[in-house]
Amino acid sequence: MTIRLAVASDAASIASLHAKSWQTAYRGILSTQFLDGPVIANRLQVWQERFGETAPHNQYILVSEHESAVQGFACAYLDADPQWGTLLDNLHVELGSRGRGLGARLMARVAQKIGRDGLTPTMHLWVYEQNVEARRFYERLGGIPADWVAESGPDGSRVNAVRYAWRQLEVLALCGHG
Repeated sequence: MTIRLAVASDAASIASLHAKSWQTAYRGILSTQFLDGPVIANRLQVWQERFGETAPHNQYILVSEHESAVQGFACAYLDADPQWGTLLDNLHVELGSRGRGLGARLMARVAQKIGRDGLTPTMHLWVYEQNVEARRFYERLGGIPADWVAESGPDGSRVNAVRYAWRQLEVLALCGHG
C-alpha cells in the first residue's frame, strides 16, 4: 500500500470512491434520491474542480493505493480557519479496506504536513451528527466535539454537523506507525 500526493488523473477514482462512501455512510442521512442518482456526477464535478486551474494554493490531497487502485483519500486545506487551523474536508476509505488503520495513516500524514507547513498547528473537520461510526473513529484518534451547526446538505436537506478539533497534532501525527 502506497500513500502519495494525488494528481489530476486521480480525480475520477477519487470521485467514485467518494460517491460510494457517501452511498454507504449517508444512507438515512441524505435523501435516497440523491444517493442513488446525482451523487456520482456531483462528486465528479467537485473533484474535477479541485484539480482544475483554480485549485486553492493551500489544498493538500493524498491517495492511498494498492496495485494502482485508490483505496482511500484525504483532502485538507492548510490554515483554512484562523481559530481552528487546517480543515480536513474529506477522509474516505473504501468499505473493504476499513478497519486496517488506513484512515488513521491518512490523518497522520495530514498532521505531519501541518507540522511541517502549517502556520496554525491545529486541525478540525465537520461530520454529520448521525454518522456515528465516523464520530467514534475521530474520537478514538483524539478528536474533541467542539461545535454543532445545522446546515444544508448537498441534497438540499437540513443536516446537523459536528466540528471535531485536534489541538495537539503530535500524537495524531504518529497514528498508523508500528
